[in-house]
Amino acid sequence: MIRPGYRLLSHTADLFVETIAGSFPSLCEVSVEALFSLLTDRRKVRRVLKKNIEFPVVSPDELLLSVLRGSLLLFSLDQFLVRDADAAMKDDRIVVVFEGEPMDAARHSMKLEIKAVTAHALAVESGPSGVFKARFVVDV
Repeated sequence: MIRPGYRLLSHTADLFVETIAGSFPSLCEVSVEALFSLLTDRRKVRRVLKKNIEFPVVSPDELLLSVLRGSLLLFSLDQFLVRDADAAMKDDRIVVVFEGEPMDAARHSMKLEIKAVTAHALAVESGPSGVFKARFVVDV
């Protein structure tokens, strides 16, 4: 069994993130949580609201990029901070449930300003042992 997680890789500019998980839906979850860990201390984000977004299934790279951009859009438009993400494959789509709360400046300090998740250097790989790995660049 693989323990889901993420780490930052060296990059000349911006941030290069690598995530790992035991399934593709879990990889989406870990990647969203890594993204929001760059924004704020997720431990201070309460699980008060749930927001669902469905994404059509395309290539794994495109799907992960859509999930990451969709989650960042929740923050940009609604100031919604994600504490946890839960993803599930449903026929021809993936459904992601984002759990968290609106940003509260009194409780949530911002670490970085994230402008975008880029397609540059984005890669999703699956290994023979069922391990999924992703790498993506975050424009700060």
